[in-house]
Amino acid sequence: MKSGLERLKEIVTQSAFYRSPNYSVNVSFKDLFKPVGGLLAYNSLVQELTEEIALSPYEILEKLTPEFQRSNQKWTKNMQQCFVENLLCGCETKVQLYDVKGRGGELDDSLILDGLQRLTAIAAFHSGEFAVFDELYWEDLKSGGIFPRLNLIVNIYQFDSDIEACRFYIQMNKGITHSEADLETAYCFMRKHGEKV
Repeated sequence: MKSGLERLKEIVTQSAFYRSPNYSVNVSFKDLFKPVGGLLAYNSLVQELTEEIALSPYEILEKLTPEFQRSNQKWTKNMQQCFVENLLCGCETKVQLYDVKGRGGELDDSLILDGLQRLTAIAAFHSGEFAVFDELYWEDLKSGGIFPRLNLIVNIYQFDSDIEACRFYIQMNKGITHSEADLETAYCFMRKHGEKV
């Protein structure tokens, strides 16, 4: 019979939180949705599409969102505005991407694992849907000197499969930031692929 500490060690080492990202990079807030230097640098198919037909930030997010993610419409406009204002004031935030080993090239097919609401807020601001600090829109800030100082930390995890990434996603969010209804999309994805939930 295992002792309490042996059982704890087993639980911790099998936890999603025990896993460290394989890569961590700073991505410019200003260049987040541009073909070079932003999120698209980690997904060549979406990058090529964007170069061909100029995808909007929302279309980019749609292409980078895996099937198991919850809806990206969870935050209100007020929440999005507050988040972007915090970013502009220097709040640091992270976004998690994941890549499946052996599918595409190295970091060539990365999708969003965590941070969809944050990225959606930035896309809404980028698209001119709201002003920050009651008067400043994306267009007002584009030429200002504030953007070079704003970076998002992007962690990239590598998994053997989308199933493994989905398990990580569930464990990372279950009972914390996602309701059971929010996780239903992930559960459906697992069942669709013959996995136990």
